Amino acid sequence: EAPAFQRAAKSTTASGDELLVACTQERRLFLELNAATEGAASVEQRPIHFVNIREAAGWSRDRAPNTPKIAALIAAAQLPAPEPVPVVSYRSAGRCLVIGAGEAAERAAAMLEDKLDVSVLVEGSSGAIAQTHGRATAIGRLTRLTGWLGAFDATWQSHNPIDLDLCTRCNACVDACPEGAIGLDYQVDLAACKSHRDCTRVCDAAGAIDFARPPQDHEERFDLVLDLRPAPAFGMHQLPQGYFHPGRDDAALAQAVLALREMTGEFEKPKFFRYNAKICAHSRNEQVGCDACIEVCSARAIRSDASRKGKTAGKSQFHGVAATPGVSPVLANAGGGVVVEPHLCVGCGACSTVCPTGAMAFGYPDAVDLGKRIRTMLGTYQQAGGRDVALLLH
Repeated sequence: EAPAFQRAAKSTTASGDELLVACTQERRLFLELNAATEGAASVEQRPIHFVNIREAAGWSRDRAPNTPKIAALIAAAQLPAPEPVPVVSYRSAGRCLVIGAGEAAERAAAMLEDKLDVSVLVEGSSGAIAQTHGRATAIGRLTRLTGWLGAFDATWQSHNPIDLDLCTRCNACVDACPEGAIGLDYQVDLAACKSHRDCTRVCDAAGAIDFARPPQDHEERFDLVLDLRPAPAFGMHQLPQGYFHPGRDDAALAQAVLALREMTGEFEKPKFFRYNAKICAHSRNEQVGCDACIEVCSARAIRSDASRKGKTAGKSQFHGVAATPGVSPVLANAGGGVVVEPHLCVGCGACSTVCPTGAMAFGYPDAVDLGKRIRTMLGTYQQAGGRDVALLLH
């Protein structure tokens, strides 16, 4: 197909049209071909748009029934972009929390620390941890994690006698303990400890061991979270942006690491919904009625705010997570009803399909753009000889 592409590259240069290529796999090759083709404009002068139809069109061995569907997908790809809508912004400085057992968490942190500011929370059966103080490391139990990309608030509790911030990793306590109750995770196995306190004596200078220390609660904000524990911290189907839970799957871990390494800077996505509190049936006179959108939301982005129904909106927070510093909160309500947190909304549209009053609706793409896309695809499909509309929708 290279000669056909080169002819198209030159003809669109002459006509001033944009070039559409129905292949994303060979994007790099086509860009190189464009640069090497005499008489073809650069991508800055004449954009090239790549669209993937292979994943939706079907296999070439079934080309007879699939040709109309391919024509419909290409026609839809040529439609102009939807009108701009409000956007939701994320800001990440690269502060990443890695949660998991010691050796696994340290290994993952080592793959990220050249690009990100990594902290490690060792939880569960830890194993050995790094001998150096190269990164912030804590041992404890995560008690709360909320938020999204750029604004994760993590709370954990540490209850072991050894304070890792003070510990110098000299291993004197490991050698001194007669029961072997201290390992290279630098934590005391209280079930094995017989209260000889030889470890406290040899750690007198650093003062890292204190058996009288009460459990300590710690809270910090992070931009990104890599969770290596068996169960995720979030129970919803659609996990928040910036949170990765590969568990113990090495392939998923590799993908998560690659994604995390690129997640610094500012990011935007469309605000997918429109909410009209005036016609919302969720509450009236502070009495809860319809909660269909709350129940159906797979991202847990919608919560009740019945107490402020019809009142002037004040400062609001979502599940106790404050707004990102320097970023104005973007809340959907203007005085009660329900609150939609746009940072968590993934644009699935389920809320708009169950809303009985139309208070919750798609904001991007809107009904006009969706209708234009459907009409274009259906009309092209039928003109190309397509008869089975179910095949087009499949």
